[in-house]
Order: sequence, then C-alpha cells, then structure tokens
Amino acid sequence: MVQPSPYITTPVPDRPRMYNTKIAQAIWTAVPVITIGFAAAVPFVVAAVKGVIKPWVPAVYVLAEILTFGTALALDDGGKTEHPLGGLLILALMLTATTHAALLDTCKVPGAK
Repeated sequence: MVQPSPYITTPVPDRPRMYNTKIAQAIWTAVPVITIGFAAAVPFVVAAVKGVIKPWVPAVYVLAEILTFGTALALDDGGKTEHPLGGLLILALMLTATTHAALLDTCKVPGAK
C-alpha cells in the first residue's frame, strides 16, 4: 500500500494574528483614513514586525505613499487651478490601505507567511 506524502498530510502552521480584538481591528483599519493617507503604511509595518506578512508589503506601501503625495504636490500649481487627480490618488491610497488592513487577519492573504 502506498503511503500518503508527508507534504500533503503535514498540518499547516498557524501564522501570528494581527488583531486580538474587534476594537483593535477597527482602530488599525481606520488609521489610513484618519491620517488622510499619511500613515497608510503603519498597519503594515506593525504586521511585518509581528510576522503576519512579509517585509516587502510595507515597503510597497511606503513607496506608494511617496509616489502618491509626490504626484499630488507636483500637480499643485499654487492654487491657481484645481487638479482633481491628486485628490483622487490620495483617496485611492486611503481606500486600498484601509481594505488591506481590514483583511490582515484573514486566512488567505497574498504575501502572508
């Protein structure tokens, strides 16, 4: 009789949890919105330190923040005319970071350990 492969029968180790309570999840999820995107990478830095996600994820968010706010500032012409693209980019960063922060404790997160 053929024995099953140990790669199939070995249990998958649990990864660390990001949030201990629902209140903590709500607070960490609200950080990108409350800070208007300036601290969008903070929940991901904390998650990387806790070992919930890989370290490249916060690096991507820091780069996204720099590019978003750099573009928004480059589009500003001193208040002569309004350019909506800067605000749209900041809003997209806030919504993306908030959604991903809410999903940090789910079982199937891309980039998780």
